[in-house]
Amino acid sequence: MSPASRTGNGSRLVVILAITCWGLSTSCARSPHILIPEIRGASDDSVTALLTAHPLPADQNISALLLGRTDALSYHLVQIRDREQPHVHATHDLAVTLLRGKGQLYVRGEPREMHAGDVAVVPHGTAHNFVNSDSAPAVAFVTFAPPYDGTDQVPASATH
Repeated sequence: MSPASRTGNGSRLVVILAITCWGLSTSCARSPHILIPEIRGASDDSVTALLTAHPLPADQNISALLLGRTDALSYHLVQIRDREQPHVHATHDLAVTLLRGKGQLYVRGEPREMHAGDVAVVPHGTAHNFVNSDSAPAVAFVTFAPPYDGTDQVPASATH
């Protein structure tokens, strides 16, 4: 492939990514919905309904509501008021979709800015933590594979 055709394809890719990102950002203007057949404790599938049914208690920094699980994965609604301590999941991969708020996801100590609509993948064995930079709790949809049982979290050393 010639350098000119690579540049042309690269330009098209940039345009496609820009349009996709614009579409995602405009679609995040409304309250997101989590499309799960049966969500415990909510009359509909909106994030607002879930947060109304399961608010983060005033004296609590983090809440992880199990929404469901399959043989292969579990999915949770996670709220973070301030920050997580740096940690590692030895056997669990996770995918995080930030639904509300903003902050920094530290991966191996390196900050990555996140805003509502952003997605991050954290492979097992990777030190990470989230620091909320908004006045309201950050809200994320987090998927763990295999299903998370609450025991695979080991503190990691980091500066954030």
